[in-house]
Amino acid sequence: MSLRAADISPLRVHLLPISMHFLYTAPRYHTNQHYPVTALLEAGHQVTFLVLRRGRTETYDALEPVVLGCSPVFDVLRRVASLIPGIAYWDTGGLPPILRFVSEVRARRPSAMVVRDPRSAYGLLAMLVAKLIRAHLILYSQSARNVDPKSSNRALVRMLRRVTHASWFSPMRGDGAGDGPVAYLPFVMPTQVSPEQKQWYAGDCVNLLAIGMFVPRKNHCLFVDAVAELSRRYRVRAKIVGECSTEAHYEELHKVRQQCRRLGLEDNVQVELNVAFADMRRHYSDHDVFVLASRDEPAAVSPLEAMAHCLPVVCSDSNGTSCYIRPGENGFVFRTDDVDDLVSCLDRVVANREVLIEMGRRSHELVGTEHAPSRYVDTVVRMASPSP
Repeated sequence: MSLRAADISPLRVHLLPISMHFLYTAPRYHTNQHYPVTALLEAGHQVTFLVLRRGRTETYDALEPVVLGCSPVFDVLRRVASLIPGIAYWDTGGLPPILRFVSEVRARRPSAMVVRDPRSAYGLLAMLVAKLIRAHLILYSQSARNVDPKSSNRALVRMLRRVTHASWFSPMRGDGAGDGPVAYLPFVMPTQVSPEQKQWYAGDCVNLLAIGMFVPRKNHCLFVDAVAELSRRYRVRAKIVGECSTEAHYEELHKVRQQCRRLGLEDNVQVELNVAFADMRRHYSDHDVFVLASRDEPAAVSPLEAMAHCLPVVCSDSNGTSCYIRPGENGFVFRTDDVDDLVSCLDRVVANREVLIEMGRRSHELVGTEHAPSRYVDTVVRMASPSP
């Protein structure tokens, strides 16, 4: 379904910009879209989100997505493709029932379609339909290959933009930011806890927070190793919050708990599973430093959420949104999979409590200046507006 912002009095219509209808297509309604969608609705625009499936930890406070499901025919083809060595079942993408998708789009007549993963089967279908109904086309991707100036993908991106006359943005900043075919539009959200309200050092400890589902690439065991080393010199406690809903997740959870027992950290490292989006605010507020130890993270939104709660952030250099961190100002970026470098970065944050608090203030400030929701609204409205 689509949502419309609150009815506007006719006496005020001339003071407000023309309302647009943005229709998004994506595999699911990820929580990193909650604040952009909320901002568009509050600005008086309409938003529809067409997805293939629901996720476990999504929030629908602003919008209820339309779940299309996967085309049975495509699902069979995908299962066959997954039998080919080197191709996983989910790697082959997804495609909604085509007639239903076309019907949903035509019924809504959007001003613009915002298409996630334009090179996927679903993305290609959405681009075709956008051109057929003459909606403005905005492409959105979270692949480092599209923003890296050294990537061969850049030529493909330029060609695709020329053919489709589309705008294209990413929440990741490439080394050649501003010069490439993909515009930089970071994740956005309002600031949450102000520096004046923030409560620090509960239990007279430095409280570390890590977030991520229980899969090997999230590097929770690396985080535990770092906590063990820091515990030799500081009073620290840690918490890992993550999704655990499959057999593979529980296997990884077992490894993490074994690691904690082996290092004698059962009382220092707490684990919480399947925490709802609305409850995450409490966890951010209760901690002092956020750590994202994962490898090959496409574009994590959790560092920004932590920054909005006045937390310094330490994350790996293979996280696509590591560009949100100003090393030495609001955190540090460490070499992926290097526990010694992670410990060194954390040392520089936790050694001086006054410095830590100042880094938290800087995180809060950066959210307000670089990640304000109005930035997102202004950019996508401009992309969706006819050229003069």
